[in-house]
Amino acid sequence: MHPVDMDRIVTWPPEVTAFLRAHSKQLRAEREADHEYTLAPSTYRIMNDAPPMPRWDEAKALIENVMADRELVAFHATRLIDFHHVQKDGLMMLNLEQHVARLKGHLQDAGAVDELAEVDAAVSKMLKADSFFINREGAVWATPRRASLHDGGCDVFYKSYGGEAIERIAGYAGGKLERRLKQLGTPAVVIIRYPTYGWCKFTHGRLPQSMIELHLRYEGDWEAMDCGWDIMINRHVPTENIVAVVSLDDPAVAA
Repeated sequence: MHPVDMDRIVTWPPEVTAFLRAHSKQLRAEREADHEYTLAPSTYRIMNDAPPMPRWDEAKALIENVMADRELVAFHATRLIDFHHVQKDGLMMLNLEQHVARLKGHLQDAGAVDELAEVDAAVSKMLKADSFFINREGAVWATPRRASLHDGGCDVFYKSYGGEAIERIAGYAGGKLERRLKQLGTPAVVIIRYPTYGWCKFTHGRLPQSMIELHLRYEGDWEAMDCGWDIMINRHVPTENIVAVVSLDDPAVAA
Protein backbone atom coordinates (compact mmCIF):
# COMPACT_ATOMS: atom_id res chain seq x y z
CA MET A 1 0.00 0.00 0.00
CA HIS A 2 1.45 3.37 -1.02
CA PRO A 3 2.25 5.94 1.70
CA VAL A 4 0.04 8.97 2.23
CA ASP A 5 1.55 12.24 1.02
CA MET A 6 0.06 15.25 2.82
CA ASP A 7 0.66 17.46 -0.23
CA ARG A 8 -0.92 15.00 -2.68
CA ILE A 9 -4.59 14.47 -1.81
CA VAL A 10 -4.86 11.83 -4.53
CA THR A 11 -2.81 9.57 -2.22
CA TRP A 12 -5.21 9.96 0.73
CA PRO A 13 -7.56 7.10 1.69
CA PRO A 14 -10.79 7.49 -0.34
CA GLU A 15 -13.02 7.08 2.72
CA VAL A 16 -11.32 10.09 4.30
CA THR A 17 -11.62 12.36 1.26
CA ALA A 18 -15.24 11.27 0.68
CA PHE A 19 -16.21 12.23 4.24
CA LEU A 20 -14.38 15.56 4.14
CA ARG A 21 -15.93 16.43 0.79
CA ALA A 22 -19.45 15.47 1.88
CA HIS A 23 -19.30 17.52 5.10
CA SER A 24 -17.16 20.43 3.93
CA LYS A 25 -19.76 23.12 4.65
CA GLN A 26 -20.30 22.05 8.26
CA LEU A 27 -16.59 21.56 8.88
CA ARG A 28 -15.92 25.10 7.70
CA ALA A 29 -18.69 26.54 9.86
CA GLU A 30 -17.52 24.71 12.98
CA ARG A 31 -13.87 25.73 12.47
CA GLU A 32 -14.78 29.37 11.89
CA ALA A 33 -16.96 29.45 15.03
CA ASP A 34 -14.14 27.90 17.04
CA HIS A 35 -11.66 30.44 15.65
CA GLU A 36 -13.94 33.34 16.56
CA TYR A 37 -14.32 31.97 20.07
CA THR A 38 -10.54 31.65 20.45
CA LEU A 39 -10.08 35.29 19.42
CA ALA A 40 -12.86 36.56 21.72
CA PRO A 41 -11.97 38.50 24.90
CA SER A 42 -10.99 36.33 27.86
CA THR A 43 -14.03 37.55 29.82
CA TYR A 44 -16.31 36.14 27.13
CA ARG A 45 -14.50 32.81 27.11
CA ILE A 46 -14.73 32.59 30.91
CA MET A 47 -18.50 33.05 30.80
CA ASN A 48 -19.19 30.90 27.72
CA ASP A 49 -18.25 27.40 26.66
CA ALA A 50 -16.47 26.78 23.37
CA PRO A 51 -18.87 26.00 20.51
CA PRO A 52 -19.38 22.27 19.86
CA MET A 53 -17.65 20.72 16.85
CA PRO A 54 -19.41 17.37 16.35
CA ARG A 55 -18.66 16.98 12.64
CA TRP A 56 -15.05 18.05 13.14
CA ASP A 57 -14.63 15.51 15.96
CA GLU A 58 -16.22 12.84 13.78
CA ALA A 59 -13.76 13.61 10.99
CA LYS A 60 -10.80 13.41 13.36
CA ALA A 61 -11.96 10.05 14.71
CA LEU A 62 -12.37 8.69 11.19
CA ILE A 63 -8.89 9.83 10.18
CA GLU A 64 -7.33 8.35 13.32
CA ASN A 65 -8.97 5.01 12.59
CA VAL A 66 -8.31 4.84 8.84
CA MET A 67 -4.71 6.06 9.10
CA ALA A 68 -3.76 3.70 11.94
CA ASP A 69 -2.08 1.15 9.65
CA ARG A 70 -0.82 3.55 6.96
CA GLU A 71 2.52 5.23 6.32
CA LEU A 72 3.24 8.93 5.75
CA VAL A 73 5.74 10.62 3.46
CA ALA A 74 8.13 12.99 5.24
CA PHE A 75 11.06 15.22 4.26
CA HIS A 76 14.40 15.60 6.05
CA ALA A 77 16.32 18.79 5.15
CA THR A 78 20.10 18.51 5.19
CA ARG A 79 23.36 19.19 3.38
CA LEU A 80 25.17 16.14 2.03
CA ILE A 81 28.54 15.29 0.57
CA ASP A 82 27.60 11.73 -0.39
CA PHE A 83 23.96 11.10 -1.38
CA HIS A 84 24.57 7.35 -1.68
CA HIS A 85 25.63 7.12 1.96
CA VAL A 86 22.05 7.75 3.13
CA GLN A 87 20.61 5.33 0.58
CA LYS A 88 23.03 2.66 1.80
CA ASP A 89 22.88 3.23 5.58
CA GLY A 90 19.60 5.07 6.18
CA LEU A 91 19.19 8.11 8.43
CA MET A 92 20.92 7.99 11.80
CA MET A 93 19.62 9.73 14.90
CA LEU A 94 21.18 13.11 15.71
CA ASN A 95 24.37 12.64 17.72
CA LEU A 96 26.55 15.70 18.16
CA GLU A 97 29.67 13.70 19.02
CA GLN A 98 29.38 11.66 15.83
CA HIS A 99 28.65 14.80 13.80
CA VAL A 100 31.82 16.45 15.09
CA ALA A 101 33.91 13.33 14.45
CA ARG A 102 32.62 13.10 10.88
CA LEU A 103 33.31 16.81 10.38
CA LYS A 104 36.88 16.40 11.57
CA GLY A 105 37.33 13.48 9.18
CA HIS A 106 36.23 15.56 6.19
CA LEU A 107 38.45 18.48 7.21
CA GLN A 108 41.42 16.16 7.62
CA ASP A 109 40.81 14.56 4.22
CA ALA A 110 40.67 18.04 2.70
CA GLY A 111 43.94 19.05 4.36
CA ALA A 112 42.19 21.89 6.19
CA VAL A 113 44.63 22.00 9.10
CA ASP A 114 43.71 25.47 10.37
CA GLU A 115 39.99 24.75 10.34
CA LEU A 116 40.48 21.40 12.07
CA ALA A 117 42.32 23.10 14.90
CA GLU A 118 39.33 25.41 15.49
CA VAL A 119 36.66 22.71 15.93
CA ASP A 120 37.02 21.70 19.60
CA ALA A 121 37.14 25.27 20.89
CA ALA A 122 34.11 26.19 18.80
CA VAL A 123 32.14 23.20 20.12
CA SER A 124 32.89 24.20 23.71
CA LYS A 125 31.77 27.77 23.07
CA MET A 126 28.54 26.65 21.41
CA LEU A 127 27.55 24.25 24.19
CA LYS A 128 28.41 26.77 26.88
CA ALA A 129 26.25 29.42 25.22
CA ASP A 130 23.35 27.17 24.20
CA SER A 131 22.82 23.54 25.20
CA PHE A 132 19.57 23.34 23.19
CA PHE A 133 20.97 20.95 20.60
CA ILE A 134 21.78 18.32 23.18
CA ASN A 135 18.00 18.10 23.73
CA ARG A 136 17.53 17.34 20.03
CA GLU A 137 19.82 14.31 20.13
CA GLY A 138 18.51 10.79 19.78
CA ALA A 139 16.06 11.64 17.00
CA VAL A 140 15.66 12.07 13.25
CA TRP A 141 13.79 15.30 12.44
CA ALA A 142 11.57 15.83 9.41
CA THR A 143 8.52 17.70 8.11
CA PRO A 144 5.35 16.29 6.48
CA ARG A 145 5.01 19.14 3.98
CA ARG A 146 7.20 20.41 1.15
CA ALA A 147 6.37 24.05 1.85
CA SER A 148 8.32 23.83 5.11
CA LEU A 149 11.46 23.01 3.12
CA HIS A 150 11.33 26.39 1.38
CA ASP A 151 9.60 28.89 3.67
CA GLY A 152 12.61 29.77 5.81
CA GLY A 153 12.19 27.22 8.59
CA CYS A 154 14.70 24.81 7.06
CA ASP A 155 17.22 27.33 5.72
CA VAL A 156 19.69 26.66 8.52
CA PHE A 157 19.92 22.98 7.60
CA TYR A 158 21.11 23.78 4.08
CA LYS A 159 23.68 26.46 4.91
CA SER A 160 26.46 24.34 6.36
CA TYR A 161 27.50 20.71 6.15
CA GLY A 162 26.51 18.82 9.30
CA GLY A 163 23.17 20.49 10.01
CA GLU A 164 22.03 23.11 12.47
CA ALA A 165 24.32 22.14 15.36
CA ILE A 166 27.45 22.23 13.19
CA GLU A 167 26.29 25.52 11.67
CA ARG A 168 26.12 26.96 15.18
CA ILE A 169 29.60 25.64 15.93
CA ALA A 170 30.89 27.27 12.75
CA GLY A 171 29.29 30.53 13.80
CA TYR A 172 31.15 30.49 17.10
CA ALA A 173 34.42 29.66 15.34
CA GLY A 174 33.95 32.14 12.49
CA GLY A 175 36.69 32.69 9.94
CA LYS A 176 38.05 29.79 7.94
CA LEU A 177 35.94 27.05 9.55
CA GLU A 178 32.67 28.84 8.84
CA ARG A 179 33.64 29.48 5.23
CA ARG A 180 34.79 25.88 4.75
CA LEU A 181 31.52 24.41 6.06
CA LYS A 182 29.52 26.52 3.64
CA GLN A 183 31.55 25.01 0.80
CA LEU A 184 31.19 21.35 1.83
CA GLY A 185 28.32 19.36 0.35
CA THR A 186 25.08 20.26 -1.41
CA PRO A 187 21.63 21.23 -0.04
CA ALA A 188 19.56 18.06 -0.12
CA VAL A 189 16.31 16.48 1.00
CA VAL A 190 15.90 12.90 2.15
CA ILE A 191 12.36 11.65 1.42
CA ILE A 192 11.25 8.94 3.84
CA ARG A 193 8.16 6.91 4.67
CA TYR A 194 7.24 6.16 8.26
CA PRO A 195 4.36 4.48 10.15
CA THR A 196 1.66 7.00 11.02
CA TYR A 197 1.55 5.90 14.65
CA GLY A 198 4.41 4.53 16.70
CA TRP A 199 7.47 6.34 15.35
CA CYS A 200 6.59 9.98 16.10
CA LYS A 201 4.59 10.90 19.19
CA PHE A 202 3.49 14.22 17.67
CA THR A 203 1.85 12.69 14.59
CA HIS A 204 -1.10 11.12 16.40
CA GLY A 205 -2.35 14.45 17.70
CA ARG A 206 -1.45 16.61 14.71
CA LEU A 207 -2.35 14.48 11.69
CA PRO A 208 -6.21 14.55 11.81
CA GLN A 209 -6.37 18.33 12.28
CA SER A 210 -3.87 18.89 9.48
CA MET A 211 -5.67 16.64 7.00
CA ILE A 212 -9.00 18.40 7.57
CA GLU A 213 -7.45 21.85 7.16
CA LEU A 214 -5.52 20.89 4.03
CA HIS A 215 -8.58 19.35 2.39
CA LEU A 216 -10.59 22.50 3.05
CA ARG A 217 -7.82 24.55 1.45
CA TYR A 218 -7.70 22.15 -1.50
CA GLU A 219 -11.40 22.81 -2.11
CA GLY A 220 -10.68 26.53 -2.31
CA ASP A 221 -11.44 29.78 -0.45
CA TRP A 222 -9.86 28.59 2.77
CA GLU A 223 -6.65 29.56 4.55
CA ALA A 224 -5.41 26.58 6.52
CA MET A 225 -4.95 27.68 10.13
CA ASP A 226 -3.12 24.66 11.52
CA CYS A 227 -1.69 22.09 9.14
CA GLY A 228 1.80 20.92 10.05
CA TRP A 229 4.13 19.70 12.77
CA ASP A 230 7.72 18.72 13.51
CA ILE A 231 8.25 15.00 13.01
CA MET A 232 10.57 13.62 15.69
CA ILE A 233 11.49 9.99 15.08
CA ASN A 234 13.31 8.47 18.06
CA ARG A 235 15.01 5.74 16.08
CA HIS A 236 17.23 5.07 13.10
CA VAL A 237 15.35 5.26 9.78
CA PRO A 238 16.41 2.11 7.86
CA THR A 239 17.18 1.96 4.17
CA GLU A 240 13.84 0.35 3.31
CA ASN A 241 12.14 3.53 4.55
CA ILE A 242 14.28 5.82 2.36
CA VAL A 243 12.18 6.76 -0.67
CA ALA A 244 14.75 9.02 -2.36
CA VAL A 245 17.66 11.38 -1.72
CA VAL A 246 17.42 14.46 -3.95
CA SER A 247 18.85 17.93 -4.32
CA LEU A 248 16.81 20.83 -2.98
CA ASP A 249 15.89 21.98 -6.49
CA ASP A 250 14.48 18.59 -7.51
CA PRO A 251 10.82 18.76 -8.71
CA ALA A 252 9.94 15.99 -6.24
CA VAL A 253 10.31 18.44 -3.35
CA ALA A 254 9.04 21.62 -4.99
CA ALA A 255 6.56 23.52 -2.83
